[in-house]
Amino acid sequence: MKILGIISTFYPKIDELERNINSFLPWIDFLIIWENTPRVKSYVSELIDRLNSPKVEVRTTGHNEYLATPFNLCARFAEENDFTHLLTMDQDSSFSDGHFKEYIDFISNYSDGDAAAFGPNSKSRSAVDNKNPEVDHVFISGAIYPIDSFRALNGFDEKLVIDGIDIDYCLRAKEKNKRIIVVPTVNLNHQLGYRYKHWSGLEIVPYSPQRTYYFIRNTLFLWKKYPSYFKKSYKKSFVKYRIVFRTLKLIFEKDSCLKFKAIFMALMHYNASKLGRYDNFTK
Repeated sequence: MKILGIISTFYPKIDELERNINSFLPWIDFLIIWENTPRVKSYVSELIDRLNSPKVEVRTTGHNEYLATPFNLCARFAEENDFTHLLTMDQDSSFSDGHFKEYIDFISNYSDGDAAAFGPNSKSRSAVDNKNPEVDHVFISGAIYPIDSFRALNGFDEKLVIDGIDIDYCLRAKEKNKRIIVVPTVNLNHQLGYRYKHWSGLEIVPYSPQRTYYFIRNTLFLWKKYPSYFKKSYKKSFVKYRIVFRTLKLIFEKDSCLKFKAIFMALMHYNASKLGRYDNFTK
């Protein structure tokens, strides 16, 4: 195996990011840090000095390119330089001690050639059967993709920009009779947003207006694209909690007007089948 890692960063906490990277860096061959923080506000050069490793480099356009486009660019770099696998990471994810080596040992010994993606276990995933670790999808953070499969499936859909690109990739793979494998004994520690309790007693997940837009629009789009995958109970729950209740709670959040606009535009663009980048939620 020859592994290229890519980790996307956006206003990261440098100490935390350093710890997270060191949980897998010794076992991969090269790491690209894709810096999405605006260039004038980026401190990632400080991280490079701390890591002091010849197998780490930073790439950036100086603007936020989200996930799909930079990850696809790095996958092409991997293919051109004879890497066999691509590791994709979020800045707020890390592997438990020793688990990443176990992870790559499992993949290197995997004998079936039909896997399109591997993933670690995580607290946000329901129980996985150790004897049958095949699942419908793996989350993008901590996933490892065989480059041949990634290329054959045309990588991530850049029209989705960020949210849902991992689910879309895996469901496309399943349609091609490829397998998606979770390694149940490998733990990924992932911070799913910075929730907090409001004085009203409500739990707030302070997604930005931009993320609110992509999350809602893309989720609804995936329902339309894969109608048999999403259960009716999940759809009802999503509409209730992620759209209706979220809209009602906006009065307790910062930038509530922009977030209301984001929800409204997400629904409008879903109905119009409009995808692609839409950055129109600034003050």
